[in-house]
Amino acid sequence: MKLVAWIFRIVLFVLLFVLALRNTADADLQLFFGAVWHAPLILILLAAFGLGILAALASVAPGLMRQRMEAARLRRALNQVRAATAPVDPVPPEAKPGVPYNVVGPKV
Repeated sequence: MKLVAWIFRIVLFVLLFVLALRNTADADLQLFFGAVWHAPLILILLAAFGLGILAALASVAPGLMRQRMEAARLRRALNQVRAATAPVDPVPPEAKPGVPYNVVGPKV
């Protein structure tokens, strides 16, 4: 399955690379207030693609931040509940017989 994915990626890269090589002619992008951007067509397409990525990230970021804050709040609440319901050991650690940590064999 990984081989098929890599073959698909390589084919897609080659197709996009050939598209870039075939679209090196200059193009004019008419901006606001009479401004014009003269650049190769592929550069204009790359800029539009990059702006699309930024717009998508900006639109998704508030929801992701809200989810992260909610998850952190729930994690804190869970830790508080676990700490409140932790089993209490009736025998204090001082009363238990001491066993060295490096002893190998049956427990005493």
